[in-house]
Amino acid sequence: MSRFDDLAQAWDTKPERVAGAMVFVDKIKEYLKDDIKSFKVLDYGCGSGLVSFGFANDVEFVEGLDYSKGMIDVYNEKAKNIGMGNICGYIHNINKEDLPSNKYDIVVTNMTMHHIDDINSFVNKLTHSLKEGGKLFIADLYKEDGTFHSDNTDVVHFGFHEEDILNAYKRAGLNDIIIEKLHSIGKPEKSFDVFIAIGTK
Repeated sequence: MSRFDDLAQAWDTKPERVAGAMVFVDKIKEYLKDDIKSFKVLDYGCGSGLVSFGFANDVEFVEGLDYSKGMIDVYNEKAKNIGMGNICGYIHNINKEDLPSNKYDIVVTNMTMHHIDDINSFVNKLTHSLKEGGKLFIADLYKEDGTFHSDNTDVVHFGFHEEDILNAYKRAGLNDIIIEKLHSIGKPEKSFDVFIAIGTK
């Protein structure tokens, strides 16, 4: 993950990256019908906090977890600079560490899962951390040919088939599953579609 440590300071400078995170946040809010002021949110693979900060004014607190120390440093520095006391980031390795059980009202993860070895274990751990009735929101790439990233270091999956995501959600015991196109990311050669997957514990 040293590559992400190196990229952390400039992570927010790409407009399409910021826009994609905001599309994800807005779509999640569309699906949350309840008053979310008391919600506890986990943003897994939080990076510099683009998604987390989209919820900061709406929920009780957001915890960001990421394997990259550089990203977490940027995340916490941003929270400090803008006086967001309800946001805090921590280093975490989902491949080796568990998550607290029944803690969060929603768990969100944006463009992270294609870096995770075992997606079934990943979805299961995220689900385990949800309260009963909580919701899991994942945004990531539909199956692609490996050309989305200019550097495929640390990329484990070239996107996902919808059936694989559906099966992972079902295995974790999630219900009311929805998988649909969220948006497209334009590259000079072509566009790549991103899905949102939603499930309720």
